[in-house]
Amino acid sequence: MKPDKVVVTGIGMVTPLGATAKESSRAWQEGRFAGRKPVAEFTGTALEDVGVAILPDLKAPERLGGRRMLKYMSDAAVLGCLAGREALQDADAKARFVPDRMGLYAGTGLAAASINEVRKMVEESIDEAGEFSCRLLGERGLAASNPLLSFKILANMPPCLISIMEGIKGPNLIFTPWEGQTGAAFLEAWKAVACGEVDCALAGASDSAAHPATFLYLWQAGLLKEGEYPASGSAYLVLEGLETARKDGRPIYAAVEDIRVIPWNRGISDPLSERVGRTFAAAPAILLGLACMDGGEEVSICGVDQQRFEVELRETE
Repeated sequence: MKPDKVVVTGIGMVTPLGATAKESSRAWQEGRFAGRKPVAEFTGTALEDVGVAILPDLKAPERLGGRRMLKYMSDAAVLGCLAGREALQDADAKARFVPDRMGLYAGTGLAAASINEVRKMVEESIDEAGEFSCRLLGERGLAASNPLLSFKILANMPPCLISIMEGIKGPNLIFTPWEGQTGAAFLEAWKAVACGEVDCALAGASDSAAHPATFLYLWQAGLLKEGEYPASGSAYLVLEGLETARKDGRPIYAAVEDIRVIPWNRGISDPLSERVGRTFAAAPAILLGLACMDGGEEVSICGVDQQRFEVELRETE
């Protein structure tokens, strides 16, 4: 079977620059910078002056059809579901493709929970010496936690909830937690569409790097350089074959000529970091979405996992 040319027909995005892909792209083109705010939990610490990027008003209940599902969602899941739904609607994908032939290929960042969500579980897991005990966690700690907590702290839950809410039933692959893994998700999605394994693929990532627990880990691990700040965000793209897009009369953002994920030990290079903040797993998806909307021809980002994600884009005739 001759590989089909793969094109992008849908883009969804949530960034500190905008609550939608169009808002984010417009702000990016205008040269705007993300607003920042201090984190209340870090008052009086070395992190109080660093701050995190501010997300716009997302209107999540309205856009996701109510508040019922929100109680199951982490911050990253909310962002991913918003971006995924926007991308699918942009491509009219659910009306054009059967669920079993739609694939989901996603990157996802570090999972985190608030102190209030895990306090009781942790307290019940402390032994007589004041140390955290895995034995006590199993005996008492887990029983003291809210059963719904697992829906928020499992790293694969953001794409899982996307598949549930959007009815995607085809092949899926989840990669975590850094930039190169999101690059691998796009590579697999591109190959799956080109070779006919799926009729369309929803590919992207979400990350809540601005969550206080995640922020603290990133800083302690030395993954934020001086002057950098964390940001939460998400982007998803719909990939499909050129022939199908033309047959259905769909607008095309760009053709994906090539995707590469290669080892890279020459340092981190994130083109979004200065203006958007460090979104880690979400960064390759956001960068690719912006490039497709802005007529870019190349995308390149080098992450903390020493992987370089490269994409070549072309306009279609």
